[in-house]
Amino acid sequence: MAVNQLSTCPLAHELNRVLAEGAGTPIQWSDATTRVGFIETSRSPIATNQTLWIAFCRAAQAAAEYSGLPKSHAQGLIGAMREIEENIHLHSQRARDGVVGYRATREEFEFAIADNGIGVLASLRQSPHYANLLDPGTAIRLALTDGESRFRHENTGRGYGFHDLFVGLANLNCRLRFRSEDHAMTIDGTTPSLMRARLSQGVRLQGFVSSVACRLSSPSVSH
Repeated sequence: MAVNQLSTCPLAHELNRVLAEGAGTPIQWSDATTRVGFIETSRSPIATNQTLWIAFCRAAQAAAEYSGLPKSHAQGLIGAMREIEENIHLHSQRARDGVVGYRATREEFEFAIADNGIGVLASLRQSPHYANLLDPGTAIRLALTDGESRFRHENTGRGYGFHDLFVGLANLNCRLRFRSEDHAMTIDGTTPSLMRARLSQGVRLQGFVSSVACRLSSPSVSH
């Protein structure tokens, strides 16, 4: 499992605690009381896969609403989470050990998705259109751009699925972080957009990590 790839400290702490306590199963674990949950991306067989994944997404949406997000925003965020999780199966070439996690408090909701796959740069370079791409930072920016993916030359209309994420974050105060290889892209503020992205460089990390944390100034009492 891509435990060490999770980049948000509260989620990483919770996952390490769950693993240390041996709670739940290695496939899925959630706690409605503390509003924390994790699921591996290597879920099988297919019928069980869908049942566990749907239940997990419902629990994540309930947690998002608990944090004060209106139902429509919570639905949009979880829809984006599902799209990003699908990227692991489409692009990482290592879907067997990815992990998705969420955490909610009365003021904040966050989710993170991580894999130990080939990374964004290597995935894009499989397309002739990006064969000469060399920079992981540029690759992350391209992955966040509508319609850009290694399938571009096939005219499938596929991208990495981040359009719905940005739409769902309209009017919300959020922090987004995307990391692959030795580059990370951070976007902060209300209605975050790619135009406000900041790139940084650090220690190399295998695979791809996406994390989103939305902060509310005060909890909502109705949805």
